Amino acid sequence: MFSKNNKKMIAERSAERTLKYGLVKLNVGLASVLLATGLTFAGGQAASADTVTTNTEAQTTEVAPGQNDATTEATETTNKADAATQTENQGLTKESATESLKDAKATQDKAQGEVTEATKNVEDATTVRNDAKDVEASAQKDLDASLQAKKDIPAATDKVKEDSAALDNARDDVDKAQDNTEVAREAENTAVVNENAAQEKVNAQQKTVDDLKPAADQATAAQNTAKAADDIVSDQVAIQKGTEDEANLQQVVKEAQTTVNNLVETARQAAETETQAVDALKKAKEAEASAQTNVGVAQTALKDATAQVDKDKAALEEAQKAGDAARATVKGWEDKIAQWQQFLVDEKDTSSSEHLNNLKKGIAAMKVRLGQAQDAVAEAQKAIDSALDVYGASRAKQTKAEETLTKANAALAIAKMSTAAAQTKEKAAAKSNAEAQAALEAGKAALEKSQAELANVQAKLAADKDKLVADQAKYNDLKAQNNFADDEDVAAAQAAVDEAQAAVDKVQPNVDKANHAVHAQEKVVKAAQAVVDEAQANLDAVSEKLAQWKQALVDEKDTATSYHLDNLKKGIKALTIRQGQAQDALKAAQENLANEQAKLAKFQAVQAKNQAALDSANEVLTNAKNTLADTEKKNADFKDALANTQAIKDYEAASATLAEYQKELASAQEAVAKAEAAFNEAQQKEDAAKAAYETAKETYLTDKAKLQDLEALAAKEDEYVVAFEQASDKLNEVQAALDEAQKALQDKNASLSVANGEVKYWEGVLATLESKPATSDEGTQTEKPETNKPGEEVDNNEKPETNKPGEEVDNNEKSSTNEPGEDAKGNEEPSKTADEDKVVVNDVKKVATTPEKKVEVKAIAKKAEAPKADTKAATLPQMGEKDNNEAAVVGLGLAGVAGALGLGVLNKKRS
Repeated sequence: MFSKNNKKMIAERSAERTLKYGLVKLNVGLASVLLATGLTFAGGQAASADTVTTNTEAQTTEVAPGQNDATTEATETTNKADAATQTENQGLTKESATESLKDAKATQDKAQGEVTEATKNVEDATTVRNDAKDVEASAQKDLDASLQAKKDIPAATDKVKEDSAALDNARDDVDKAQDNTEVAREAENTAVVNENAAQEKVNAQQKTVDDLKPAADQATAAQNTAKAADDIVSDQVAIQKGTEDEANLQQVVKEAQTTVNNLVETARQAAETETQAVDALKKAKEAEASAQTNVGVAQTALKDATAQVDKDKAALEEAQKAGDAARATVKGWEDKIAQWQQFLVDEKDTSSSEHLNNLKKGIAAMKVRLGQAQDAVAEAQKAIDSALDVYGASRAKQTKAEETLTKANAALAIAKMSTAAAQTKEKAAAKSNAEAQAALEAGKAALEKSQAELANVQAKLAADKDKLVADQAKYNDLKAQNNFADDEDVAAAQAAVDEAQAAVDKVQPNVDKANHAVHAQEKVVKAAQAVVDEAQANLDAVSEKLAQWKQALVDEKDTATSYHLDNLKKGIKALTIRQGQAQDALKAAQENLANEQAKLAKFQAVQAKNQAALDSANEVLTNAKNTLADTEKKNADFKDALANTQAIKDYEAASATLAEYQKELASAQEAVAKAEAAFNEAQQKEDAAKAAYETAKETYLTDKAKLQDLEALAAKEDEYVVAFEQASDKLNEVQAALDEAQKALQDKNASLSVANGEVKYWEGVLATLESKPATSDEGTQTEKPETNKPGEEVDNNEKPETNKPGEEVDNNEKSSTNEPGEDAKGNEEPSKTADEDKVVVNDVKKVATTPEKKVEVKAIAKKAEAPKADTKAATLPQMGEKDNNEAAVVGLGLAGVAGALGLGVLNKKRS
């Protein structure tokens, strides 16, 4: 025995070997067979029996229906013809032929039974022989394996030693790999611990940042909102300054326009003066006397005008001083307000809210005083304008008086100086006119410049107003987004509450009055209802009594006295009157009740209306109070968030710390990744080392098991030698028994063949006798031999049995083809007779196998012919003939040789 992994043994056992064959030693059975064969050839000339054998050659073609019957008919006809010939020569009778046929059939049946028994004995002996061969082959195989194992043990031992050394090396590699893996695992665990610690720090810091973020966001939003409020204040200051600049420039423009107008007038006057000078030159002589008279008048007027101008100039200077003082006051309040606003900005994070509120209140009060001062500036400006107008008029009058005086003097001079004076004045007037025109152009230029400056200031003012609107919208959006409210919102909410409370207080008296009116009217309606109920009860009582009396009148009209009936009628009449009165009273009461109910409905409508108004006012009041509370809370939140600047600082510091922790976490994660990679690499090496160790271990165990199998197999060599010798002896014994059984079967087949020939012969004789014409004892009747029609069976002609598919062929008459793996049950083949005068017909079987069925058909080989009646034909012993049957002798000789060859046993020897 050897393991399935012993490739060396498998290769040796699978190698081709040269087989040697030889005959086993002769035993008693084989010697007897050879002796019988020799005697048969030696005494062949003395044989006197005709041997009829059966031909068992299998037909390989399918036989058509009726073919067997046709062949049988032809054969029987031939047998009958031969039997008739011999019958004539022998002088047999029908009775003696019938008796002989019976004896022949009895002999045939006995021989058939003996053949069957002998065949079974051969089959049993063949089975035993085959089993013995298998046992010998198995013993030979075991012995070969044991011998080969003995040869393979040294190489297998060396291989096991090599495997053991490789296994030790593999175990050392595993230990080293495990140590490396453990080191990598510890490094990975350390990295993971560091990562977890960093992650915990990040998580804790993230929670801190998340906790600080809402407050920081709230504080940031509050600061943004406050900044938007400051932007609004700045916008308002800029607008106020722009408004003042606009007013100033408008005044400048107005003054410039006035100057231009004056210059226009001056220019016009200069032109007129020039014209007048020309006219005066013409009239100088005429006016000289009048001019002299007018000089005194002009001087007096000039004196009066100059006095008035000085007075008006003094008034104008006073008005200007008052205006300067008012402007100084405005400037002082502006500076003061700016200072307090700066205080408010500087101290908003350090001072108390009360102090800040006081600052705001002071700023508001100063703004009021500033407005009053600005109003005073406006009034002073009006006074200045008025004084300036008066001074201008006085100055004009003075100028006019001077001009009059000048004219008078001029006229006088002209008159005195004649044409020279007139020319000089004309030049002076022309010069004055030119100067007036130049001054007019300069005034127009100044006016245009002032107007341009005014337009710029107005544009900037419009931009500041737009910015104020945008900043106010931004401020409102921030308040709405962050649920903030300022003091103005609180004041507005409080004003709404006060207004709603006033509305409630206004509606409440109306509601109380309406409620009182409804309650009073309900009492009136209740009293009216009582009156209606009483009137209804009275009417019901009167009606009931009236009905009773009417019924009594009907009931008693035939029994009561007339007096009684009259009283009843009077009573009925009175009751009828009372019923009408009761109905009228009920109707009046019902009408009164309806009127009172209508009044009550009106009062109730008024009550409902007033109550609805009160409810609406109360709802408005409730909403206003809720709004006020919400606004106050928002204002408090805004102030708290604005003051909580530390929240922003804490949040920024916590965020910076979180960023540092996140960097540490990233470094720790990178270290973990590297440690994991190193551990995985070490683990893979360890797994590879373990796999190599397992492979080495499996190889070692496999080779060791093979060695153990070889040793165990080699140890059984002696046992296998003994078993092989015993199997060989047993095979020789069963082979001898098989030889004897086959010899007996040959003898029985020979006897059966003779018996079959006899039966066929006597059947032919009997058929011939039956077909011959009758003698004098039997009559002259002529009978023709019966010829069977195709498909009909011949009487008294026994057909050999056709075996069913899969059954053994009896008498060993058919050469069987063994299935793969099966041994032949018989080694001999029935002998064939080559005698041309004797043909034996046996039925054989052919099985046609298809997917549907198996068809058994009958094939006809040859039929035996009866011996012909000629001198060369072999005669039967019963007929007393001694002729030699050479065919029988040859057949027996061939059978003996075949038997000897069949008894030879192949003896395989190891190469």
